[in-house]
Amino acid sequence: MNAELKRQLEKKVASGERLDRADGIALYESGDLAWLGGLAHGVRTARHGDAGFFGAGDAVEAPLSYGADAGELVDELLALREQEGFEVLVPTRASDAVTGAQTLKTYAVARLLVDTIPHLRTSADADGEQGAKLALQHGADELAGDLSDEDLVILIREAGFRPVERGASYAVVAEHPGPDASLRETPQAMRL
Repeated sequence: MNAELKRQLEKKVASGERLDRADGIALYESGDLAWLGGLAHGVRTARHGDAGFFGAGDAVEAPLSYGADAGELVDELLALREQEGFEVLVPTRASDAVTGAQTLKTYAVARLLVDTIPHLRTSADADGEQGAKLALQHGADELAGDLSDEDLVILIREAGFRPVERGASYAVVAEHPGPDASLRETPQAMRL
């Protein structure tokens, strides 16, 4: 992606302008995952602050099966954007051939394109603990998994967010202290 297109996309995202299909494909096909993650993180933070949600309780889920094709993914995301009533977007890999980079791109592009679904859930079961922490840094704001609440709190804190336990329709049940600032001074091991 050339520098001018990056600037145009950054400007659209910063102004809150809706992105179109061509924008979504350009974002997904970008080779700069750190830049893409930074854009998505900015949108996620503007919407949810430093909260990283977890917990039980019903939420109206929008399932998203994703693979390697940028056009199909973007088309599916744009179709979901036009539907009403969903509370959380839940991406799942279509196959084991999907790479970690494709997963992070999917979370980031989903956060940037789908402004009508407030939450984006990653799963420690599906994405692995390290992958889920990275997904939180690339646009996701909720962590699920077959783990104890204590383990979910730890993972959210390790990802750099303040754990917030939610109930039905994202009513806050409990808020936990945010991450230990001293842990952020040294690089944390994150593998996919």
